[in-house]
Amino acid sequence: MAATVISKRLASCALRTHPNSAAIRCVASLPTLPLPSPASKTSNCNALQINSSRRLLQADAACLPPRRCFSNQSSWDAEYEGLIAKRNKSIVMNPDGYGKDIMPGNYVMRKNPKTNVERKVLLEFERGYFWAFKDLSLTNNKPILSNEALVPAAEAEKFPPLKGLVNLYDEKVDVPDFFTRDNRSKDANAKCSLVAISYKDFGARLLPSWTDPFEYALCSGKDAGRFEVVRMSINEGRMARLLSPFIVSGTKRNVPEKDHANTLLYYGDAGEMRDILRMHNEFTGYVFLVDGIGRVRWAGSGEGSHEEVQSMIEMAKLLTSPPIRAAKPKQLPSSGPRVGRKVTHESNSP
Repeated sequence: MAATVISKRLASCALRTHPNSAAIRCVASLPTLPLPSPASKTSNCNALQINSSRRLLQADAACLPPRRCFSNQSSWDAEYEGLIAKRNKSIVMNPDGYGKDIMPGNYVMRKNPKTNVERKVLLEFERGYFWAFKDLSLTNNKPILSNEALVPAAEAEKFPPLKGLVNLYDEKVDVPDFFTRDNRSKDANAKCSLVAISYKDFGARLLPSWTDPFEYALCSGKDAGRFEVVRMSINEGRMARLLSPFIVSGTKRNVPEKDHANTLLYYGDAGEMRDILRMHNEFTGYVFLVDGIGRVRWAGSGEGSHEEVQSMIEMAKLLTSPPIRAAKPKQLPSSGPRVGRKVTHESNSP
């Protein structure tokens, strides 16, 4: 009872300064009940407290806007289909890993063995908190399999956008604009970028198996300007930005001076890019070949084998080679006179 009287008095005072507040008007409009006598105060204490709480809950419910109701099928299906449509269809998932079953938002489907009813649950609830380490063991650190051939230009998809990255010179850049910054002609065959992405230190130690042979084979010589290696370090979590000075200093010690401009750091949530490129396991490294207009033409993960690396280098060369144009058929010479040729007839003199 005392809570109701105090709430009503406070609401009356607040209504003078906030006359348009619906919540305050609802509380102020509650009827004031008489205070109990000292003799009956102890016996009726519980009942009065229950009535007071009930009135306050009714007032709150009356002041709240009507709740919007969505059917499970319409809301979830629409969101799910939109996120699935953004995923890169050319990336090949390892059939032995967990990545092929991961839904947008890090969900998986759990089937009830008794009722055979499926429902979506968080990945950690279904596979355990250390699912990523088991996934690496099942796939030999390769949740994504290397493409056996270049993704056709007509089917290739753009590299997902990510803004607010900084290189080791403290210059802000955005991707995929960073990959096409020197391609003014917008020619898809003018440039090829090897994008190496890591989230943890273990994944970063796997990437040189791809980047070092690429640089040795293609980033020197007369066509060196057409190839580049871009390293991206994704640092997620609330403390990542606070620890950014230590991250930058540690990265500078491990990266040569010539690669500081192409080493990009990101602090924050990159969940959308992670899902689009199917980088569900953050404890390994990922590599992508991006053409001159920012399209993903090849993908791989883990530690590169000799065969995979050689195949990647050959595909990078194909990306920068000019397209083969069909030769025009040769025209056969005609037996009659050519067009425009003047035909003269000599007359016989008598």
